[in-house]
Amino acid sequence: MPLNQTVAPHGSETILIVDIDPEARKLAAFMLAKQGYTILEARNRADAVALFEQRAADVHLVLLDARGRGCDLAQKLEQSRPDVRVLFLCAESGLASRMIVERKLPFLKKPFTMYDIASKVREVLDARRDKVMTAGSSI
Repeated sequence: MPLNQTVAPHGSETILIVDIDPEARKLAAFMLAKQGYTILEARNRADAVALFEQRAADVHLVLLDARGRGCDLAQKLEQSRPDVRVLFLCAESGLASRMIVERKLPFLKKPFTMYDIASKVREVLDARRDKVMTAGSSI
């Protein structure tokens, strides 16, 4: 009897992944690239801002770790592209995670599977503008 396997959603948009943890960043990049997305990677805030300033018109979604100053970074990116979508990566605990959940911002809990990340990215990209957090939303 064959296993019922769920196919992860695909896409062609460009995603900027910002995470200080190289393993988490590389895993997310690998998984999303396998689903057809163009991936840009930044290891910290400074790299993310510089890369975003160079490629702002190309970026459809910023996937960033909520730890540290993730919310501040999302607001900073709004200066270049107020309509860019933001999806936060959150660990199970911590102040940043609680804030993201309390404010009902789009997030993906770590650790994640290929299906988890591909589904959540597709959901945020396809959602109506008034239903998702963009970098221009108040955090």
